[in-house]
Amino acid sequence: MSNKPLSPLIAWILFILLALTWGSSFILMKRGLASFDYLQIGLLRIAMAFWFMSFIGIKHLKKISKQNWKPLLVIGIFGNGIPYLLFPLAVTKLDSSLVGILNAMVPVFTLIIGLIWFKIKVKWLATLGVTLGFIGAIVLLLPEVQLDSSKLAYGIYPILATICYAISINTINSKLTNLGPMPITLISLCFVGIPATIALFGTDFVHIMRTDPLAWESFGYIAILGLVGSSLAILLFNYLIKKTTSLFAASVTYAIPIVALAWGVFDGEKVGLNHLFGMLAILLGVYLVNMKGSPAERIRKRLAKKNASE
Repeated sequence: MSNKPLSPLIAWILFILLALTWGSSFILMKRGLASFDYLQIGLLRIAMAFWFMSFIGIKHLKKISKQNWKPLLVIGIFGNGIPYLLFPLAVTKLDSSLVGILNAMVPVFTLIIGLIWFKIKVKWLATLGVTLGFIGAIVLLLPEVQLDSSKLAYGIYPILATICYAISINTINSKLTNLGPMPITLISLCFVGIPATIALFGTDFVHIMRTDPLAWESFGYIAILGLVGSSLAILLFNYLIKKTTSLFAASVTYAIPIVALAWGVFDGEKVGLNHLFGMLAILLGVYLVNMKGSPAERIRKRLAKKNASE
């Protein structure tokens, strides 16, 4: 791969494509729920992403050394497994736009985990950013919980998913700096893709495909989610990191909730002031967290400095 940086125009085109792809993930989950339950959506998404990546990237298997397997297992479980089940579960009870906004908290938890695991230095602005992120989440969820207390757990699910993503990001930054995006994506999916495929056919998935008149339409939405949102977008994101900067690529976090909110409005979901205030608080918090460089970049620098001194 050439080290020549991307032109600003191409970089922004890729940025917008990523924002549209990941911001649309939550409405696709909602559409998929017309025929399938949350478990089938998660399993189908994982399975399709795995088989597609296996088809285009099998040659990268030879790049994996023995010391990489454990970190890749962690990434498979926390980056590609648990979140893909938690997000559609949340969408069964919450608006897709709300779940999409909560997804923006990934950098907040990346910083928190970096602070705990890697002892990165955190300025008061970053602390304020973390606080604002949590305030934003509370503002978003409080009206839902007041109307229906049973929804509290469903509001926690997307937050747990962002914690899983943060664990995966920290694992990549600390353990797999020697691997490119293709082998990381492919091998991590191996650990969850094969079990997901077996588990999917252990459900009534085939029966639904045969009898539900909306099944193929729902299948199409999840296919887009798995092939584009979980395979190509990940490769594109890692390519953007290598060709621009981590901070520029991570800034897609700001656009994802805006796209998710726009889809929610288009789909007739109720959007109140709490959605806008909550989203702004989370995005401002993420901005403050990223002011001194993205958490992922700071962790890499911290580890590089530590390794150089040893």
